[in-house]
Amino acid sequence: MINKSKWIGFIIFISLLSCTENEKQDSTGNNKNEDGDQNESIIGKTLPAWEDGYLDIHAINTGRGESALLILPDGTTMLIDAAGSLISPTAEIPPPPQKPNVNVSPGLTITNYIKKFIKTASNKLNYIMLSHFHPDHMGSYDTDLPLNPSGGFRIGGVTEVGANIAFDKIIDRGYPDYDFPTDMTSDPMMANYIKFIEWAKDSYGATAERFNVGEVGQIVLKQNPLKYSNFQIRNIAANGKVWTGTGTEIRNTLPEGEDLLSANPPENIFSIGLVLSYGKFDYFTAGDLQYNGRSTDYWKDMEAPVAKVVASVDVMKANHHGTANCNGDELLQSLKPNVVVTHTWRDIHPNPETLGRIYNAQSSSKVFTTNLTFDNRQRLGAYLSKIKSTQGHIVVRVEPGGGKYSIYILDDSNQNYKVTQFFGPYESN
Repeated sequence: MINKSKWIGFIIFISLLSCTENEKQDSTGNNKNEDGDQNESIIGKTLPAWEDGYLDIHAINTGRGESALLILPDGTTMLIDAAGSLISPTAEIPPPPQKPNVNVSPGLTITNYIKKFIKTASNKLNYIMLSHFHPDHMGSYDTDLPLNPSGGFRIGGVTEVGANIAFDKIIDRGYPDYDFPTDMTSDPMMANYIKFIEWAKDSYGATAERFNVGEVGQIVLKQNPLKYSNFQIRNIAANGKVWTGTGTEIRNTLPEGEDLLSANPPENIFSIGLVLSYGKFDYFTAGDLQYNGRSTDYWKDMEAPVAKVVASVDVMKANHHGTANCNGDELLQSLKPNVVVTHTWRDIHPNPETLGRIYNAQSSSKVFTTNLTFDNRQRLGAYLSKIKSTQGHIVVRVEPGGGKYSIYILDDSNQNYKVTQFFGPYESN
């Protein structure tokens, strides 16, 4: 006869052994399933604070464009874009609800978010970088916006963030002349932005620079660079110029003079693109880079020359919010991203064909979107169930050394930023 107590003990032992094989622990000591999805012990809690050696990439959701806060391994801070579109909720292609609500401007939402998550001694931004000059990346201009009393500029988007948080340096594609491909200084939005830069120079001692394609020394660690020699940011593209893959050499991919102007080139193709590397971890971001119009002007496909000089990455910020005519096959086949973060803010983001190209390039890609409208859910068909998360701030947290990373989704309906979903950790490639 089998001893009942021994038999029960044997079953318990086998069950524990099975759990040990099928569960692992993430970097915070919490159990997770083998597939890396959903860590229940962190849900509903505050995101653990950034610590030295970690790399955080925050996709801040305002519902009105793109904004990303980077906290680099030594605590250096960088903001890429500052959404601030004043689009009407009843526009022909409507936006999702503004986050956290209509009473908090996009610029203030970004400001509050930054103040919550940067905990350096100075509590300032080391870098602000604008990928290109569109309202959903830098803020709209309107004479109804509040006026900064000391600078005489309207505050919204990047000017609102910069008026509330000190910064060391601002980088864009146009400084100091803002004359490519044509003179932009007479545009009210650009004139307001230029006035803001001059104010920041006087108020903070800030500096301003044009993005230098091909360089690895323009955006660097400022607190303890020697400790993290396996970190770098490579400037890949801007203004139609692309790194060649050799040293700091670049090449121009655009026609010149009247040949360029007569073709009415879209602002998006001038977007800044870069690759951030930390150990084995790589991240690609390139504003609204796209390939619109290549059927008549091949050079309008700015993704193609970029595709020739980039390699596979772990995380990619989707170009142009994942809409049509971006994230083409050639680029995706080069990047083969494991994770795609999509800053969606219109009813057409993301586009189902774009999702198809992402999954075709890497069938195991994990797509995360900051928003997803009701109508677009209906258009996505089978792709809808493949998207890992469809609402909230998205945080990519890379562990010290760059060997692993996890994804946290934060509640965007208020400013408590509680974790609503967790994914990972994933191995860097």
